[in-house]
Amino acid sequence: MKKTLFFAAIALMLASCSSTPKAVINATIASAPDSSVVLQKLNFNRLTPVDTIRTDSEGSFTYKVELTGNAPYFYYLYMGENPVASLVLLDGDKVSVKVDSHGLFSVEGSDESALVKEVNDKFETVKSRMNRILEKMPANPTAAQAKEVNSQVGRLYVDFKKDMTRHIIVNPYSISSAVALFQKLNDNFPVFGDETDAILFKRVQDSLETVYPQSEYVLALRDEVAARQKQLDMTARFGDVEEISFPSVEMPDVEGNMKSVKALDGKVIILSFWASGQTEHKMFNAEMKDMYGRLHGKGLEIYQIGLDIDKPSWAATVKSQNLPWINVNDGKGVDSPSVSLYNISAIPEMLVVNRQGVVVARNVFDVEKLETIVKKYL
Repeated sequence: MKKTLFFAAIALMLASCSSTPKAVINATIASAPDSSVVLQKLNFNRLTPVDTIRTDSEGSFTYKVELTGNAPYFYYLYMGENPVASLVLLDGDKVSVKVDSHGLFSVEGSDESALVKEVNDKFETVKSRMNRILEKMPANPTAAQAKEVNSQVGRLYVDFKKDMTRHIIVNPYSISSAVALFQKLNDNFPVFGDETDAILFKRVQDSLETVYPQSEYVLALRDEVAARQKQLDMTARFGDVEEISFPSVEMPDVEGNMKSVKALDGKVIILSFWASGQTEHKMFNAEMKDMYGRLHGKGLEIYQIGLDIDKPSWAATVKSQNLPWINVNDGKGVDSPSVSLYNISAIPEMLVVNRQGVVVARNVFDVEKLETIVKKYL
C-alpha cells in the first residue's frame, strides 16, 4: 500500500511539473450579457485571436488560458472591433476583470496587469491633455502663441517623463517598465528619446533579464539598447568638432529651384529635418521666424529639409506659414539620400553648423537656447 501511494505521489509530482502554464480570467462586462467576447494575444506587435468566449446573462465568464512559457504575455478582450480590457498574464494568475457600463475596466489578482494599466492610463491622460491644448491653437499661430502652446505641452511632457522615470526606478522588475520606455506621443516623438535615456533602457534590460529572459519585450530591449549604444558612439564621433567635415546636399525648393548647402559656406547654418504634418515642429517654425528675422542679416541661414512624400501638401504648409528661409524636399521621404548622409534616425532633428562647416550642436528645440548658440558663432 505504501509503495502504491509512493508511486502515485511521484506520478502526481511529475504531472504537475510537466503541466502547461495556465492563467484564469474571471470577467464581468456590464454591457455584454449573452454576448461574444474575443480573447486576443499580442505576438511581436501582432494580435492573434485565441478564442471566442460567450458571456452569461450577467455578462460574466470564466476562461482558462494556456500560456506558452513563463514570460509575461499580453492579452486583450475585444467586443467586435473595440478592446475592452488588457491583461498581462503569468503562470498561476487568477485575474478578476470588471468592465463598467462606461467601458472603464478594473483588474485584480495580477500585479503586472495592474502596473501596465497604471502606465497606460497615465499615458492616455497626458496625450488627451496635450491634444486639447493643440486643438485650441490657431492654424497659423504667431510666435507668441506658438511659444505659449509649446510651453504648456512641454511642461506636460516633462512632468509625465519624470513620473514614468519614477515608475521605472520603483518597478525595475516589472514588464510595465519596458512598456513605459517604448511609449510614443506620436510616430516621431518617443517619451524616452534622449541619448541619455540609454542608461534607463540598459537598467531595465538588466533587471528584466533576471526574471523574464525570454520575454519579447526583453528581446526588444536588447535590440534597443544596442541601437542606442551605436547611436551614442556615432554621436561621440560626430561631435568631435576638430575632425568633422560637414557634408553638402542639393535639393529642390518650393518653386523647383535647386538649393545647395554648399552655397551657404561662410554662414552659420541651422539644418532642420521635419515633416509638415508635425504640429509641434510647425509651432517651432513660428518661434524661429522672429529669431531668423533678427539674425539673418548677421549671417544666419536655415536650410530646412522636408521629408514628406506628398510634396504639394508640404509646399502648401511652407507657404501658409510664410517661412522665409530655404525649404527643400526631394519627395523621397525617409528614403531621401540626405537622411543617410546626415545620419538622421528620427525627425524632427536639427544641426547647427558654424562658419567653418563644423557641427557645433544638435537637436536644440528651445528657441532661446538655440539663439544663444547661434549668436556665439555669428
